[in-house]
Amino acid sequence: MTGPIVVIAPPRSGGGMLAAALATQWGMPVSVPPREEMDGGTETLGDGAYFSPRLGLHVSQIAKNQPQARFLVMLRDPRPTVASAMVAWSSGRFVSEPDLPGWWGDAWSFGLTPGWQELIGAPLAQVCAGQWAGYMTTILDDLGGTEPDRWMVTGYERLIAETDAELDRIGAWLRAERTSPSSELALSAGTITKPATGGWRRQAGEIMPALEKNSYVVNRFVAFRDEHAPLPEEARETQIEDIAPEATRTTVPSSGTVFSSSHTASFPELLAQASSSVLVTTYKSGHAIMLRADQERKLNTEFASYRRPMGIAQSGSRLALGTESSVINYSNTPALARHLQPANVNDVVFTTRSTITTGDIAIHEMAYAGEELWIVNTRFSCLCTLDVNYSFEPRWRPEWISELAGEDRCHLNGLAMRDGRPRYVTALAQTDTAHGWREKKGVAGLIVDIDDNTIITSGLAMPHSPRWHEGTIWFLESGKGALSRVDMASGEVTTVATLPGFTRGLAFIGPYALVGLSQVRESVFSELPVTETTAERNCGVWIVDTRTGETVGFVKFEGVVQEIFDLQVLPGMKWPTFIQEPSTLTTSAFVLSDTALKQVARP
Repeated sequence: MTGPIVVIAPPRSGGGMLAAALATQWGMPVSVPPREEMDGGTETLGDGAYFSPRLGLHVSQIAKNQPQARFLVMLRDPRPTVASAMVAWSSGRFVSEPDLPGWWGDAWSFGLTPGWQELIGAPLAQVCAGQWAGYMTTILDDLGGTEPDRWMVTGYERLIAETDAELDRIGAWLRAERTSPSSELALSAGTITKPATGGWRRQAGEIMPALEKNSYVVNRFVAFRDEHAPLPEEARETQIEDIAPEATRTTVPSSGTVFSSSHTASFPELLAQASSSVLVTTYKSGHAIMLRADQERKLNTEFASYRRPMGIAQSGSRLALGTESSVINYSNTPALARHLQPANVNDVVFTTRSTITTGDIAIHEMAYAGEELWIVNTRFSCLCTLDVNYSFEPRWRPEWISELAGEDRCHLNGLAMRDGRPRYVTALAQTDTAHGWREKKGVAGLIVDIDDNTIITSGLAMPHSPRWHEGTIWFLESGKGALSRVDMASGEVTTVATLPGFTRGLAFIGPYALVGLSQVRESVFSELPVTETTAERNCGVWIVDTRTGETVGFVKFEGVVQEIFDLQVLPGMKWPTFIQEPSTLTTSAFVLSDTALKQVARP
């Protein structure tokens, strides 16, 4: 065997597994060419195996520059591939273009595919699906111009289902004998064993519409796979229904709520461009409000009632809502959309999976860290997680808080995640007595790094809603009605925008900050800059361009809704809804794992 063997696979398609099999089964050293060589056509490849996802973008160049090179192509169902790519992008461990001009959102990971500019501002599922489509288009085009005897196609699912037979087929093409006959292959990531199937379905509401935008490439992929490496019968997943929402959108009324709103055209336009919606909680009026852009790009509101809804956390298909004395955990059940009226309009249907009673711990902000839900427990001045056996499990408290006491000693209120874990919190004062913060509420606020209890900055007017965004901490200095950011080196605070209301609740869509505003009462928030001015104070969500500090849009609430607590952008969810308990629909609908579904009687 002479000449290089180049493994070609889009990111997260199992190329690394195949490369490891070459090393363990045929003793072929596997190398990753330097990036500059890959982008230049890799003219210096010697004997042995080579793998990097980036190589899939240069098949024609390699074929031309390396006449003896042969290509082993690895394919995988795009649905789990995109799901895995989304996890990889979110981890920040695969960033390849940290300073891509004009790009905003998660830093670009893996190879830079043709047409990447069209993905600027798109939700992550659409970015990953578009990247997969760019890889597959390039690979299929390049293979079409390469001699057929120079390449072979295998599949992730084939290697899982028929390991020995598929490896024998690869060995015949390599013209090499395997050094180990075992079907339990010692690979870099463990052994080839059957993985849990259907995990991507938890994010199907995001992934399927994203792949639908690339349906031409998906169809081309399936035809190519079926011709060169058809799936074994046992590897075929049950087909799921098309869950893309219908073209017609119908407004859902606010169920008789005394409520009105007005908005700029730019607000639903931003939601439509981002293929997202916004969930807002307003604990005084007892409502969670879905903000959605309809087909005509007008703003639609849908209400759900709760007892004092406060913090929101969302990750993939999961959503958690903190209320007066419990946390309600939801998951997306898209199959129920056809049973709602009007049918098949909602692309996301949140149904209750569990409710954990916490007692009145004054739940403020919440966030997922992997599978764990972290909660700002304001009453007990700590961060906590949940355990079904207890009201809460304390995980961290400020150094100045001497003991757990249900006295709201410092008004710990905000939580910022960084690199997928809790990192920064806001509090209104360094006080250790019952409600001691009240006397200092407008002058003693601070931001703390919980890793080492470092105070990042202090002397703030009621800070809330810290967020790690674009390499720094952003937060709302509520007592001033301000959106601000922190210089991480000096701790200096810069006010980016001053808004007409008490600011609380912050989220981002690219360079745009969505800020919650409330009509504060002087009796509660006296002696603050935001109440000493005679300017109008509003309730709603304002959009600020963080590059200029200018307000570029808003939705203003009137009537029963006068106060915003939290808001969360729901990426890739255009028309979500809640099914609240009790519901006759959920009592007759059963959500099971793929393993359990195999045991269910079919009609």
